[in-house]
Amino acid sequence: MTTDSDSQMIHHLEYNGKNVILVGTAHVSRESTQLVARVIEDEKPDTVCIELCPSRFEAIRRKQRWQETNIVKVIREKKSFLLLSNLLLASFQKRIAKKLDIQPGAEMIAAIETAEQVDAEIYLADRDIRTTLSRVWRAMGLWGKGKLLFQLILSLGEIE
Repeated sequence: MTTDSDSQMIHHLEYNGKNVILVGTAHVSRESTQLVARVIEDEKPDTVCIELCPSRFEAIRRKQRWQETNIVKVIREKKSFLLLSNLLLASFQKRIAKKLDIQPGAEMIAAIETAEQVDAEIYLADRDIRTTLSRVWRAMGLWGKGKLLFQLILSLGEIE
């Protein structure tokens, strides 16, 4: 059942003879999670496009992957900033999700699981998170970087 507020979040488009349904979501929203699952179940699309890059998709699929992380390898590959920023982002999303009593990324998890249930192909449609985080880091001034690192240190105690 589609409500008026749902219809504002669902947009039907046609492109090259294909019907495209865009579903607007919020990353920490129970309503978005339910809407995504409902649209996929009702429409049974052949493809579901999810705003994730492959590394974030894997992080969702294998939640305990970070525990298998070889820290020395991360440092050698000069990916320590990526690891730290991912920890900070995860902590921030976790705090918001806890306040709203919902799992971070639940709408993406619902999209993945529901797409698999209807045998839809999953298409990952986001650039690599490292590109985004690197651009943000380069654009930040020294004060901003200091505040970000301070917040990271504070948030490390909150990660389970």
